[in-house]
Amino acid sequence: MRRTKIVATIGPATADTGSLRDLLEAGVDVVRLNAAHADMETHSANVRRVRELSQVLGRSIGTLVDLPGPKIRSGVIACGEVELANGQEFVLSGSDDGQGDERHVATTLNDLAQWVCPGDDVYLADGAIVLRVLQSLGDDVRTEVVRGGTLRSRKGMHLPRAEAHVEPFTERDALALEMAIAAKVDFIGLSFVRRAEDVERVRAMLPKRGVRPALVPKIETATAIDNLDGIIRTADAVMVARGDLGIQMPARSVPLLQKEIIRHCNLAGKPVITATQMLESMTRSPLPTRAEVNDVANAVLDGTDALMLSEETAVGLYPSQAVRMMSEVAESAEGWPRQRVAPEASGADGDRVAWAVAHAAVQAAEELGVAAILCPTRSGQTAHRVAAFRPNVPIAGISTSSQVLGDLSLVWGVRPLVVAANSDPGEQLRLAVVAARGAGLVREGDLLAFVFGSAGPRAGSTDSVRIVRV
Repeated sequence: MRRTKIVATIGPATADTGSLRDLLEAGVDVVRLNAAHADMETHSANVRRVRELSQVLGRSIGTLVDLPGPKIRSGVIACGEVELANGQEFVLSGSDDGQGDERHVATTLNDLAQWVCPGDDVYLADGAIVLRVLQSLGDDVRTEVVRGGTLRSRKGMHLPRAEAHVEPFTERDALALEMAIAAKVDFIGLSFVRRAEDVERVRAMLPKRGVRPALVPKIETATAIDNLDGIIRTADAVMVARGDLGIQMPARSVPLLQKEIIRHCNLAGKPVITATQMLESMTRSPLPTRAEVNDVANAVLDGTDALMLSEETAVGLYPSQAVRMMSEVAESAEGWPRQRVAPEASGADGDRVAWAVAHAAVQAAEELGVAAILCPTRSGQTAHRVAAFRPNVPIAGISTSSQVLGDLSLVWGVRPLVVAANSDPGEQLRLAVVAARGAGLVREGDLLAFVFGSAGPRAGSTDSVRIVRV
């Protein structure tokens, strides 16, 4: 059983029901919807489609809406894409009107000319294309192409010193957040987070009751690295956004920063996603490069909870093949011995008893050779804590709540399983065993570990371990 989760982005290549089903059957655990592209109605329809297919396939599939953030983008290209050659002149317009061609393109930044100076480098297509500023002419900026490439419509654009000017939460983010809450998605990706206060600001906008999606700040700026521990403390999960991070900081630093971010998340017991260009060549090719295979395997060995596919599944020619390849590489890497990074004793939430019980349960399960660790849970926290210790036996997160199961879809090693509601503790354990049997985790005569919280009004407190034979 693969323990590392796979997040896949839905786009034109996978938006129809047949393609989406192929993607889920290939092994996707969480579906990502990028609010920077398409409209909110389209994303809401995709969430409904994922839920319907989850029922058909008998699996809990998580949904993540990635807020667009303040990301600066180039405008529409008349023919969809254009090739820019080294040395040619290219004009960036400070308005989002009109369609671009091989000579110019609009941008989403009205005061573009005020943000740049001659000699500055401007990055298009998320860093693939580099322009050098020559001069500003009114609202336009004349540049020379230093590194050419293919420019497609509405690609990410990066400017020097932009971080100081940009607010992390925009009006468009507010609309996307409202849609995501209405659609009851499981996760919200937060763009351009720089400090813990940026996460707390969005959390204050969530409903006080009912469905409250988990917040996943993306680490993509130098300031976020400086404030990493605070961001992790306030987050529900974290994304290593290597694309933007590799532009904001020297590319040579990104592999080391990836390891450091993952380690900090492991110590805090928070799930972490490694993202961007993991199997990028599979956007056009049925096979990845050897370097990409190494990249995926190394992220698993670093301790990531989840791996993410972006263009590979959104616009790629081989979306389900990319998922299968990622799944095979991840499962292979999981078989390699590595030193586990255990959470700190106090845990991220300060509940020392709950973390100690989870740790003891994992130790007992491994020493006794149990078949699986079953975690009946109302909030999902018991399964989170057990998974944080990376046991070498399967974990089942068992709940009556679809929201809890969706949250567990991102957590390393946890198989989310649904059970019917029952107030009798003994019956709850019996139903958990039935669910685990149905999932193929348990057979007659197996030894099992149950980890759970005592009955009471407070969900999220793990305080009990039981070892039983089926």
